[in-house]
Amino acid sequence: MKISVITPTFNSEASIRRNIQSVNVQLHPETEHIFIDNLSSDQTVSMINNQSKRSPKIVSEKDRGISDAFNKGIRIASGDIISILNSDDAFFDEHTLERVTSAFLAEPDLEFVHGNMLFVDPVHGSQIRRPLQGPITKAMPFNHPAFFVRKSFYDKLGLFDESFSYAMDFELICRLYLNPLETKLKGYYIEGAPLAVMHSGGASTVNELKSVEEAERALKKNQLWNLEAQKALSNRRNRIHLKNYFSKWGLGGLIKVWRFFKWR
Repeated sequence: MKISVITPTFNSEASIRRNIQSVNVQLHPETEHIFIDNLSSDQTVSMINNQSKRSPKIVSEKDRGISDAFNKGIRIASGDIISILNSDDAFFDEHTLERVTSAFLAEPDLEFVHGNMLFVDPVHGSQIRRPLQGPITKAMPFNHPAFFVRKSFYDKLGLFDESFSYAMDFELICRLYLNPLETKLKGYYIEGAPLAVMHSGGASTVNELKSVEEAERALKKNQLWNLEAQKALSNRRNRIHLKNYFSKWGLGGLIKVWRFFKWR
């Protein structure tokens, strides 16, 4: 079972080595690493050429945003399973893809598998994040770096909506939740050690308020907007403002405490 790992890049020389090495060391042998580079002006492409050992494919051309880069990668992927691993992120250990393929092979009717994620934030506290329980109107239910799908998943739900710059993964999952019960796409949660490591500072964390605005648009687009969603996003906006306030006044310890109780 072949896995295609898609990594969008743009001036990613500071983090791409970690990303590449986490793919190189995978014990699962059938892996290709696809890089969609938005004409980086630093050493990103050179580092990819010199370090990637997993049948790298490099597309280096101007794109229309991260969603466009995702879609380019999906279209050229030759694997049975697709993983999207942003340049700031990495697989947790060398067993990640073995665990993923074992789950798919054990249940051939699975369309996706997902698991825990280690979120690394040296400023506000790092923690293992398990998928959040509850309806999508309250929160994103999956950790996107730890989300693996059959290529047919995109045939059934469609590709990423390129009008979204930050919450494109959330919008796609909104479509998953709208999938009729009689054709419900089956998923499986892999418990235990994280599947991926996500580092703070990526586009979605730097632009948190814009991500919230796009999450609201995604819910409305898919007829999922209701009072519960309105309350949840209002609370999220308030938390972002509080976090920024605490950070400004050197009260980051309060954020660490709150995150500890939220994700424990």
